[in-house]
Amino acid sequence: MNTRHLVASLLCAIGLQACGGDANAPTSPTAPATAPFRLTSTAAVDGGPLPADYTCDGVGATLPLAWANPPAGTREYALLMSTLPGDGTTKWNWVMYAIPSSVTALARNAIGIGSLGVGSDGPQAAYQPPCSQGPGAKVYTFTVYALSAPPQLPAGRIDGGVLTAAVVPVALGSASMSVTYARPR
Repeated sequence: MNTRHLVASLLCAIGLQACGGDANAPTSPTAPATAPFRLTSTAAVDGGPLPADYTCDGVGATLPLAWANPPAGTREYALLMSTLPGDGTTKWNWVMYAIPSSVTALARNAIGIGSLGVGSDGPQAAYQPPCSQGPGAKVYTFTVYALSAPPQLPAGRIDGGVLTAAVVPVALGSASMSVTYARPR
């Protein structure tokens, strides 16, 4: 037997290469795929438009959100809504943390869940509806973070940058969805 046939036979024997044979032979079972951690909304779809009701051109409501399939070991959640305006800096519209692990959805204008941080248009800790300036559609990204422990937050103002840095060491995973909105002229 030449070297090439010997290598092919060995690989076949240990299952590293398709070897032909009986197509009806039983195969070894594979573990079921784990469903991905995902974020959805009943009012908008990932990649779709943000209805005006959820902006400063409407009533400025918070988008209803739901998440599913969090990573094992999730003890709480944090939520950020951000956009990248024309100057390239990140702008925060919604900063929320200390969301209990039992919560898997936020209704429109949900209150009393978790703690609110300060958005870019501060100074109050509150949801700040998109009110982008300049021409064209802007992209708004909602990200929910599954955390293994409460983030270590400094005393004082908790904004999007502070929360983002604090969740990194305790993040088990994240799920995002993005929507677009162009203000009427």
